[in-house]
Amino acid sequence: PGKKYIRMPDAYVKVLVGKGGETIRSVIEQSGAIIRVESGPRDPIGIVSITGNVQQGEQCIRDALRAKGFDLPELSGLVVSQVQGGNQSAVRRDDIQIPSELVKHFVGNKGANIKVLEDAAGGAVSIKVLPMTLAGGFQRIQVTGMNRAIAEPLVMRRIEELKRCTGAGY
Repeated sequence: PGKKYIRMPDAYVKVLVGKGGETIRSVIEQSGAIIRVESGPRDPIGIVSITGNVQQGEQCIRDALRAKGFDLPELSGLVVSQVQGGNQSAVRRDDIQIPSELVKHFVGNKGANIKVLEDAAGGAVSIKVLPMTLAGGFQRIQVTGMNRAIAEPLVMRRIEELKRCTGAGY
């Protein structure tokens, strides 16, 4: 068990949620897992979390998408297992995106907020906001190091909090 985050294009998230949320509700019922969309409606890359029966949940998500003609490539997720260790740092994934106007809040005074996240992940991790702005006014956050698998969900949660607090319409 544990928790797994699956990244997928935004179009897939819309298909997974379905009209009025009916598809995702049936996936949750079939799998018995807790499935939540962690990304905002305008994020180009969607993030879906599966908690509880991760394998069953992921399978039901894949089946639901496949039934509508969307094939989710394998290994598009990050498993955050309860057990630490193993070579999780070998798993490379896309960097996390953050709206540029939230960067200063994310970084904090002289990087204080980033330091808090690095410490919360148990150290052995580096969180950097890359300077280049992507299309749509986003910047990338790079998370590297041993505890990357712990730090990434913390970073994503922090970005979600900032979006809510700043009332930014993402």
